[in-house]
Amino acid sequence: MDLLATLETFAEQCNQNQRLRKMNRDWTRLVELWATDTDQRYWLKSEAGWITSGSGEAMDAELKISARHDILHDIFSGVITPTEPYNAGDLLVKGRQDDMMRLDIITLLIWGE
Repeated sequence: MDLLATLETFAEQCNQNQRLRKMNRDWTRLVELWATDTDQRYWLKSEAGWITSGSGEAMDAELKISARHDILHDIFSGVITPTEPYNAGDLLVKGRQDDMMRLDIITLLIWGE
C-alpha cells in the first residue's frame, strides 16, 4: 500500500469533481497526515479549489490527522469513512471542527458512503 499514491489519486479525484472544486474555492488549508506505525508524514493542500499532495512534514498545518498507515490508506482510498476509526479512537484529528467536517464531506463526495 503506497499511501502517497493513494493521496495522489484522492487529489486527482477531487480536482476532477467540479462540485468539489467550486465548494473548495475559498478553502485554503494545509493538512498533515501522520502514519503513526511507520512514522511517515504526508500532506494535502487545498488552495483555490485545487488539492495537491506530497510526502514529508507539513510545517504550519492547520489540520493534523494521525492514524496507522492502513487506516489512512483505507480512508483516502474510499474503503472506509473517517467516522468509523474516529469513533473507535483509531483516528486522531487536531484542528478546527469546520475543517474536519469539510474533509469528511470531501471524502463522502468522492467515494460515497
